[in-house]
Amino acid sequence: MGRKPSILLVTTGGTFGMLPGGEGFLRSVLRAAPEARRIADLDVRSPFALDSSSLTPDHWVALARLIAAEMDRYDGFVVTHGTDTLAYTAAALSFMLEGLRKPVVLTGAQRPLAEIRNDARANLIDAVETATRAIPEVCVAFGGVVLRGNRCRKWSLSDYRAFTSPNFPPLGEVGADFALHKNRLLRPRRRFRLRPEIDPRVLHLKLAPGLCGSRLDGLDLSTVRGVVLEAFGAGNVPLDGAREIFPMTELTRRGVTVLVVSGSEHGRVDLERYAGGRAAARAAAVSGGDLTAECAVVKLMCALGRAKDARAVRRELHRDWAGETG
Repeated sequence: MGRKPSILLVTTGGTFGMLPGGEGFLRSVLRAAPEARRIADLDVRSPFALDSSSLTPDHWVALARLIAAEMDRYDGFVVTHGTDTLAYTAAALSFMLEGLRKPVVLTGAQRPLAEIRNDARANLIDAVETATRAIPEVCVAFGGVVLRGNRCRKWSLSDYRAFTSPNFPPLGEVGADFALHKNRLLRPRRRFRLRPEIDPRVLHLKLAPGLCGSRLDGLDLSTVRGVVLEAFGAGNVPLDGAREIFPMTELTRRGVTVLVVSGSEHGRVDLERYAGGRAAARAAAVSGGDLTAECAVVKLMCALGRAKDARAVRRELHRDWAGETG
């Protein structure tokens, strides 16, 4: 029998966090899901234990640094995480761990291991098995599917298949067999390196008909460097005749980057389709293509951290970093 893969289990809190930390966490997990130890040799780290709604970009950087520091010691990584902001962390890790050649798998649970009826056990086993496969990217194993990390979003508060990938098909399905779609996997284009640069001064706004906030009246934007704007349909924004209601031109003149995504879950932004979108393009707003809103927020933060001026930020946003758009 060959050597079992070595997997680092990184615990961060959330529903899985309703267990002791450190080695106590590992003992509790192995009592509830002993199959995980049959799949791989497991070590555990617990850099913090928080409800995921309390996580910040600093926590994303801490996770990326931990994984990068242990990259040569392990064959794969599993991160247990609260479901509410799991999609943001998955996107952040996909951008910060550039040129990744090993699997980094995030998972969580709708109900904890201690409950009689729970999804935690199956999700954990699926995540550990996913982390033993040749998957050179950040992904999410949840509810029997494996999704690209920067393509997923949470859609349900109660369904065990809580995450969806509206604009990219699953990387794999876990049932009686593990079906991995190798043709959908990323191929590393660069050497591996940690990219922790991030600027969190991003505002996320969603348009609604007649919403006063669409004009940003009275809102202090003095510290804002980027805005993710969830527009209507294919990137349409409201106009009053030819006059902008949402002040994109004013923002871009201030050096604020405006990244436009669709308020619709499926599809992509096309700023040439409607007058409102064309006005956004004239104002130097950037099309988010088929980015999810969660991924757009994280990508804009990372682009602001990497680039020195608004023009360079826009160039970064047009690039596909880790399969997040296309």
